[in-house]
Amino acid sequence: MKSIKLKLPKRFNPKIVIFSLIALGFIVLTFFVNPYFIIGAVVLMILNRREIMGKKGK
Repeated sequence: MKSIKLKLPKRFNPKIVIFSLIALGFIVLTFFVNPYFIIGAVVLMILNRREIMGKKGK
């Protein structure tokens, strides 16, 4: 049986990790408190995408 190897970056960008965790918190708040919290998750998703695409472009 062949094992599958995933290519993971050797260093994680803490800014992306923090934004992702906060966005997950906003999604949880969306379901349990108020649907308007989804706006915060969308904003953080856009910021994460800009950060990741900026890293690849450099």
